[in-house]
Amino acid sequence: MELNLCWWNIGISPPVKSEKKDKTEAINLAKHYIKKISQEKSVDFFGICEISDDEAIDFKDLADKLHLEYLDLSGTVGRVIIDISIMYEASKLEFISHKYITKIQPDDRTLRVGVRTVFKDIKTDNLLSIFLSHWPSVLSATEKTREDVAEALRNNITKIMDDHGSDSQIICMGDYNTNPYSVAISDKLYATRDYHQIQKKRKLLFNPFWYLLSDKKTNNIGTYHYKSGSANRWHVFDQMLFSSSFLFGGDKCLRLDMNSLDFHRVMSEDNLCLDQRFFKSFDHYPIFCRIHHDH
Repeated sequence: MELNLCWWNIGISPPVKSEKKDKTEAINLAKHYIKKISQEKSVDFFGICEISDDEAIDFKDLADKLHLEYLDLSGTVGRVIIDISIMYEASKLEFISHKYITKIQPDDRTLRVGVRTVFKDIKTDNLLSIFLSHWPSVLSATEKTREDVAEALRNNITKIMDDHGSDSQIICMGDYNTNPYSVAISDKLYATRDYHQIQKKRKLLFNPFWYLLSDKKTNNIGTYHYKSGSANRWHVFDQMLFSSSFLFGGDKCLRLDMNSLDFHRVMSEDNLCLDQRFFKSFDHYPIFCRIHHDH
């Protein structure tokens, strides 16, 4: 069995209170690309960000057409807005539960850490925890805030590993609004790019999305394009991180296919990759990978 994973911040309903506006065109365009991506990549798990319950009917209908289940996880915790939903293949994953994760600071500010979802792997009955996150943006928070959020997420991950062992199957995916080399991701969440360190230090997370930092050429590459960036316009804010069990776990563990890592190529100017309509309409781009059973 294999599971093709995708994460995409579609940018329709950011997690801020704002005036209602007509989103019909944006919804239709996002649905068009989600359908196209899902079919081309045979997506089994699609994490969608910057979406609200206003769009639930539209995206539930799309999921039905793609023969996927739709799970609207949007909601509020106090003044914090959760802006995430999921489409998934019910013949491979059984949904068990979800829980909002927030952190209250000493100044009473509540931080949005993410949503923990728990699924059962239909093939083995093993549990799979998937943390979906949309961390505070560079416009609304400092890097210190994202470091605090990372610590809170790390505490949740460590508890699972302490309770259930190093073969716990945990995936983090999200728009972290910070790059893979940041203190938040590398030093607070303890996500490394070093494959061999994972084998020795099983509580570390593996972050394969460092590879999107350079194409060895023009470096018009990444998951987020900030059009008015003063020095760098491309950033790798969208990432998927994996517990060590996806690399060195027991026989029943799902494995990460290292050759499956990919992103939606929508480069402009000299790279001339994919379609300009997508590039002009969205500032975040989907990322992909595959996990599978060896037997």
